[in-house]
Amino acid sequence: MEYTAKQFTPQLEQHIHTVERSMQECLISIYEQYKEAFKKKGVQLSINVIRERENPFHPGYHSTIHVGILEKDEFLDGLFIPIWHCVRTFLGIRSSKKLPGSKITGELMEETEEEITKEVVSDLEMQLED
Repeated sequence: MEYTAKQFTPQLEQHIHTVERSMQECLISIYEQYKEAFKKKGVQLSINVIRERENPFHPGYHSTIHVGILEKDEFLDGLFIPIWHCVRTFLGIRSSKKLPGSKITGELMEETEEEITKEVVSDLEMQLED
């Protein structure tokens, strides 16, 4: 769901952080369930919520679910699912500069925790089959 800067409220910020924390907790559970299976294959499982920047309403902030498979500290494969990202646009084009008429928007994932869990588990199961 997309939000404009006018909709950036403390309640929305709290909701974003709640979703991020909830997903992190869910991912920890999935990690615990699958880490040994990947260890047996000789690879390491990495599951995290990655956050860039501090303020979710500052352009450039984004939080993403990252599911990766590492072999000898090199990523072999990865799944990235965006949770929230905030961007500045000018005439519909992303801009890092604060230009007159530019707009700041944010987008929050619309999938439920259950849908994300299914997607992550499905990806892990597929990786284990290879």
